[in-house]
This record gives sequence, structure tokens and C-alpha cells, in this order.
Amino acid sequence: MSEEIENINNTHNKSVSKMEDATLASENSSTANESAPDLKTKPVKKASFSDRMKNHRFLLVRGIYYFFYSIWAIVMAIGMFIAWLIAMLFI
Repeated sequence: MSEEIENINNTHNKSVSKMEDATLASENSSTANESAPDLKTKPVKKASFSDRMKNHRFLLVRGIYYFFYSIWAIVMAIGMFIAWLIAMLFI
């Protein structure tokens, strides 16, 4: 009875060691095939002028930004309306 248990343990240990060898071999082959990581630095994206004005720490600067932004939005709306009128004339 004890011989059967030893045989079962021996076969189990052999199968486990084969599986460990297979996983180690696959890990080694995968690292050998992979290319080296790129060490290039990514350029830092600089905030645009309008973003810096919009998020400025001084209230006066932010106020000036929103004042001119509002004027620009009104001018663009008038321009779109005029473009729409011209488009309607030529239909």
C-alpha cells in the first residue's frame, strides 16, 4: 500500500516538474522575442494661450478673457446669421 502511494507521489512530482519546465521555457522564449522598450521621451504639451487665460489665478485676467470671449461669440453668431441669409438668397 505504501509503495502505491510513493509511486503516485513520484509521478505527480514528475508531472509538476515538467509543467514548471514548460512554463519557464515559454517565459524565456517570450522575453527573447520581444523588442527592447522605447526610451523616447514624450513631448510635454504646453497649454494654449486661451487655456492659460481662462484658468489664470488673477480675477482681472479671467474677466478680460471672458469679456473678449463673449464679444467673439457674438461676432461669430452674427457672421453665421449673415452667411445663412446669403445662402437662403441663392436657393
